[in-house]
Amino acid sequence: PICHPAAVPRLRDIPTRAWIVFAVIFVAGTGIRVYETTKPIARLSADALSYSGIGRALANNNAYPSEVGKLRWPPGTPVMFGVAYKVSPAGHADAGDYDAPRWAQFVVTTGTILAVFLLGWLLAGPWAGVVASAFIAFYPPLYWGPSNLLSEPLGAFMMTATFVALTAGWRSRRPWWFAIAGALFGGLLLTRTDLLFVPFAVGLVVLVGRWIADGWRRGLLSAVLLGGCMLIVIAPWSIHASSTAGRFVPITAGGGSAFFVGTYLPGNGSTYGLKYHLRPEIVKRYPQYRNTYYKDIPGKIALNTVAARHPELSRDNALLAEAKTNLKDAVLHHPVQLAKLWWTKVEKMWLRASLGGAHHPMPVLRIYHNIVVILAFIGLLAGIIRRRDPALISIAVALFTATAVHMLAVAHGRYGLPLIPIFFTGGIAGWWVVVSDVLARRRSAAGAPPQAPEVQDDDPTVVTPA
Repeated sequence: PICHPAAVPRLRDIPTRAWIVFAVIFVAGTGIRVYETTKPIARLSADALSYSGIGRALANNNAYPSEVGKLRWPPGTPVMFGVAYKVSPAGHADAGDYDAPRWAQFVVTTGTILAVFLLGWLLAGPWAGVVASAFIAFYPPLYWGPSNLLSEPLGAFMMTATFVALTAGWRSRRPWWFAIAGALFGGLLLTRTDLLFVPFAVGLVVLVGRWIADGWRRGLLSAVLLGGCMLIVIAPWSIHASSTAGRFVPITAGGGSAFFVGTYLPGNGSTYGLKYHLRPEIVKRYPQYRNTYYKDIPGKIALNTVAARHPELSRDNALLAEAKTNLKDAVLHHPVQLAKLWWTKVEKMWLRASLGGAHHPMPVLRIYHNIVVILAFIGLLAGIIRRRDPALISIAVALFTATAVHMLAVAHGRYGLPLIPIFFTGGIAGWWVVVSDVLARRRSAAGAPPQAPEVQDDDPTVVTPA
C-alpha cells in the first residue's frame, strides 16, 4: 500500500539553525544570479531572440502578436518578459535591450531556490530542504538563466512550485492543495508544452493514491480539482491560439516538427542528422542551397521539404503524418536501431548537462552532473521502495513521463532542466529517509530508548478533553 505520513509539516517547526543555513545559501545563490544578470551577454539562441521579441511586442503594443508563426512558442516566458518590459524604469522596450527580461529570469531562478527548500522540507524535513537548496543554488545550468533568456528557468520554477503544492496536498490530504497544484500545472504547460502529458500521469497517481488512502470520493475529487484547475488556466490561451490559427491549438502549433525529427531514424533523431540525410531532396526543391554546408541549411527549409510531400495537409499535420510513418517503419523493420536511438535520447536528456546556451564543452560540469544524476536516481528509487511515499512516486512518474515524450521527440540536455530541481530534491529526500531509517535501527539495536513521535495540533487521532 501507499504510505501517507501522519504528521503535517508546519513552518514554525523548522529549527532556527536550518533557517540560518538556508539563508546563507540563499544569499550566496542570489549573488551568483546577480552576477549572471549584469554581465554582458555573449550570444542569444534563436529561441531566446523569439521569446524576447514576442515579449517586446507585447509590451509595446499591449497585445500578443497575432501572427500564426508566433504560436510555435508557448506564451509563458514571452508574457513574463512583456510584463518585465512594462514595469521596467525605461517604460518601453527597445530592440537589443534585454535588461528587463534578464531581471525577470533573475527573479524566477532565485525563487526556485526557495521553492526547492520548501519541497525538500515537505518531503523529508528541513535539513533535506537545506541540502537540496544548496545543490540548486550552485548548479550552473540553473543559475545561468539570466544569461540565456530561454524558457527552462521559468519552467523549473513552475515545476518546483507545482510539486510543493502537490506534496502539501499529499501531506495534509486537503483537496484544495490539489486544486492549487492543478492551476500551477496549467502555468507550467503554458511555459513548457513538452511537459503536456506530465499532469495527466501525475493526476492518475493522485486518483489512485487518494482512493487507496481515503476512499474513491476523495480520490476522484482531488484528481478532478487538479485537472479542472489546470484546464481553467489553459483555456483562455487555447481559445486565443485556436482563433488565431483557425483550427484547434491546445497550447502551441508546431509539435509535428519535433516529433518528425525525433522519429527520423536515418538522422539519429537530430536536426543536423536530418539535414545531412535529406540534403539531396532539399537541394532538389531549393537549388539555392546547392553549395551550402548541410549544417548551415535552415531547419525550417528542411522541414518544409518534408511537409511538401503532403500538399493536401497543413505543415504541422504533414510532419505528424511523416512522424507516424517513421515510427511504424522503425518498430516493424529496425527495432534494434530504434532502441539505440531511444537510449541516445535518454543519455542526451539526463547525462549531458545543459550548457545554458553555450557551445563549448565543459567536461568538469558533465562529470559532476552525471554523478549527481546517478545518485539522485538511486536515492529517489530507494526512498520509494522504503517509504512508498506518493509524493516521491509522483516525482518519479513525472520524470518517466517527460523522458518518454522526448524519446519520441527531440531530446537535449536543456529539456531536462525544468525537471532537475524536483529530480535532485526527490533524490536527496530519498537518501535522507533511507539513512534516517538505518540510523534509527542502529539506535534501537544499541538499546537507545525510542523517541516519542511529535503530536501535531491537528492530528485527528488526538482527542482534546472539553
